[in-house]
Amino acid sequence: MRGYSLTERGKIIIAIILVALIFVLPALILAVKAWNSSPPPPDIPSQDVQPDDSPPKISDGPLPDGSGFNPTDPVENGEQGSFDPPVDPPYEPPAFGPVSIDLTAGIMLFKFSPDHQDAIDEETFKMIGDFLRSPKNTAASRIAVEMPKLPEDDTSNLIAVITDVFASHNVSLEKLAFASLQSANTDGLLEVRLLFFTESYQK
Repeated sequence: MRGYSLTERGKIIIAIILVALIFVLPALILAVKAWNSSPPPPDIPSQDVQPDDSPPKISDGPLPDGSGFNPTDPVENGEQGSFDPPVDPPYEPPAFGPVSIDLTAGIMLFKFSPDHQDAIDEETFKMIGDFLRSPKNTAASRIAVEMPKLPEDDTSNLIAVITDVFASHNVSLEKLAFASLQSANTDGLLEVRLLFFTESYQK
């Protein structure tokens, strides 16, 4: 080799080959040994799992024993059926209002409840209008208002109520005569009697 000399390029190539032999070759050998020494993965059979889209079945028969529910079990305390709370009876207003009217005789009866009324009810108000069309209602007649004997305050309140009703029908206070009778007051209801009279009327 006397006639040959290495150029700079040849020196670089030789150096690269030497580096590859020193570093890369041992690394490849170690990788091959590690691959051959690792155990092969276990064979797992493939399973195709199909989703179950079918709805759950509902049995029409009794549940199995020990399920905690038996429709034939008796209800505790011997009671069966629903447990609805007791219902209060409906409220019934007192039976106040008109009772009777006799236009020929010129007499009318109605009931008034001081505990539930502070004015005459509509039906009684209308019936008083009918009462005033009685043939007994003349220029010379007056209207007697007979009521149970009451405490002074209750008597004053009832007189004021009746006076207002007749005033609404254009009947003046001078045409009214109030009389207290010794009749009993039953269940908070007062029976009031209206009648036409002339000056010969005895209270």
